[in-house]
Amino acid sequence: MILLEARNLAVNYGGIRALKGIGLRVNEGEVVCLIGANGAGKSTTLRALAGLAPVFAGRVTYLREEITDLPAHQRVRRGLALVPEGRGVFPRLTVEENLLMGAYTRNDKAAIRSDLERGFTLFPRLAERRDQLAGTLSGGEQQMLAMARALMSRPRLLLLDEPSMGLSPIMVQKIFDTIRAIAADGVTLLLVEQNARLALEVSQRGLVMEGGEVVFSAPAATMLADRRVREAYLGA
Repeated sequence: MILLEARNLAVNYGGIRALKGIGLRVNEGEVVCLIGANGAGKSTTLRALAGLAPVFAGRVTYLREEITDLPAHQRVRRGLALVPEGRGVFPRLTVEENLLMGAYTRNDKAAIRSDLERGFTLFPRLAERRDQLAGTLSGGEQQMLAMARALMSRPRLLLLDEPSMGLSPIMVQKIFDTIRAIAADGVTLLLVEQNARLALEVSQRGLVMEGGEVVFSAPAATMLADRRVREAYLGA
C-alpha cells in the first residue's frame, strides 16, 4: 500500500524555486532514502512533507487522504513525524522531559510511560542520562534523543533528516543500527542522508535529487551497483 505520495510538488524560498515539481511515493513498510549534493532539495522535501515548508504547487497524500494544506501538528497526530536536521532538542529540559514533549499529541498516560521505557530500552545511553539536561549531551546523544522523541508520537511514517551529520564513525554506526531496529519494528522511513552508501545499505529504494528535481529512482541494490551513482555519490 502507498503510505505517502507527492505529485508535482513545488516549493519556493523567496524568488528561488527549491523544489521543481517533484514526485515520490513511499510504500508502507519501506525504507526509502533521498541522496544528492548539498542544496539539491532533500531537506526541503522532508520539510514540505512534514508541513513545515509551504507548498507552492502540487499535492501530498497520506493514507490516501490529501494533506497538502494540513498543519504540521495535525500530521503528527496522523502518524507522520520528522526528526529534523540539527536535532532540535530542548536544551534546558531533561532527557525525559524532551521525550515526553514528543507525546504532546497523546493523552494515554499509561501507554506514554510504556513508550518512554521502550525508548530507554532502544537507546540505553539515554536511560543513563534521563535526568540530564539535553543541552549537555554529546551530538550523538542528542541525535538519539531526537529520534526517540519522534518515536514517542507513535509514527507510522518517520522522516529522518541527516541523522549522521557531525557524528563520529562509531556513533554513526550506532545510529544506523537503530534505524534498522526501528524499521524492523514496522515503522516506515524516508531518510535524507549525506552518507549515501550507508543510506542505500539500509534502504529498499533510493532516489537521487539534483537541483530541486528527482533525476533517478531505483532499488537500493541497483543504485549501489550503478557506476554513475558510485562515481557521483559513493566515492568509487
